[in-house]
Amino acid sequence: MRLIHPFHPRCGEAFEFLERLNSWRGDVVLVLDGQGRRCSFPLEWTDMAPVDVFVSAAGEDCPYRTGDLVELADLVAGLLSGGQHGVGEMTS
Repeated sequence: MRLIHPFHPRCGEAFEFLERLNSWRGDVVLVLDGQGRRCSFPLEWTDMAPVDVFVSAAGEDCPYRTGDLVELADLVAGLLSGGQHGVGEMTS
């Protein structure tokens, strides 16, 4: 198993796969590092995660997943419609 999260300090490092587990936050993989220590990573940080079709089609040009962009758009829409004041305005 290889760690592929671009911002993790161990990105690109290979680990010995032990098992895939389901935790309260989602799927994780349990691995052994080069010194034989057990550690775990979120499944989506590894090369074992299912390929996102949008990111695959975009190639290296787009680091964002479709679901993340939709979630961001919903968050921004909620912030814009949620208050009496516009974004950046001070309340009295």
